[in-house]
Amino acid sequence: MRKLLKMLTAEDYLILGSMVLTLAGIILGAALGQPSFFGFTALATISLLIVGWIMMRSARLGWLLLFGLVTGVLELWSDWLHVTYFHSLVYTDYFGFRLLASPSYMPIGWWLTTVQFGYLVLRLHERWASWLAVGLLTGLGMCLPPWYEELAAPARAWYYPAHGLMLSHTPLWVIATYGGCMFAITTLALEFYRPRCWQRALLAGLYAGASIMFSAVLCFAVLARV
Repeated sequence: MRKLLKMLTAEDYLILGSMVLTLAGIILGAALGQPSFFGFTALATISLLIVGWIMMRSARLGWLLLFGLVTGVLELWSDWLHVTYFHSLVYTDYFGFRLLASPSYMPIGWWLTTVQFGYLVLRLHERWASWLAVGLLTGLGMCLPPWYEELAAPARAWYYPAHGLMLSHTPLWVIATYGGCMFAITTLALEFYRPRCWQRALLAGLYAGASIMFSAVLCFAVLARV
């Protein structure tokens, strides 16, 4: 354990701290039934990462923040499609203001997810084969929805109407969608990352946003009637 802690860098602690803060905010929002905690947590966590990037002057964090920002903004279109066309997602609270069909913190949430998973795959790839790092994080990504959606419901933030097989509050198609999203994010981070190559970060974000849309539509079309 002590040896493992010595291997961690300041960037590692920053990313791990952001993940702990995210989990704590979501759990607190669910426990208190306050959806606004989701928004405040997203804002606080992304602010932490931006301040950390500035203080550390980290080229890797800077690249990932741009990659994640583009991905988060483009994810709004996927939300819009599910809310307005498929009627497969219902937001019950719009923190701050509404962006298309999503609460204002939703692109920040995906921004954070992209940075966190992109960072993890880059670090794991330093010691593991790319297929193993991507596979592990894709599997972890598929474990997030059942936990996340279970907390979103009591927090009164959003819910999914029953479309196909449900795992409590979580449809099967959402779990599969998260797998596709995490596969895309981690693969694109590995393939496109070059320090201070901002054009590649923009392209990776565009591809990730398109991949999220493709995954959400495909998984819903295939699994919503299962």
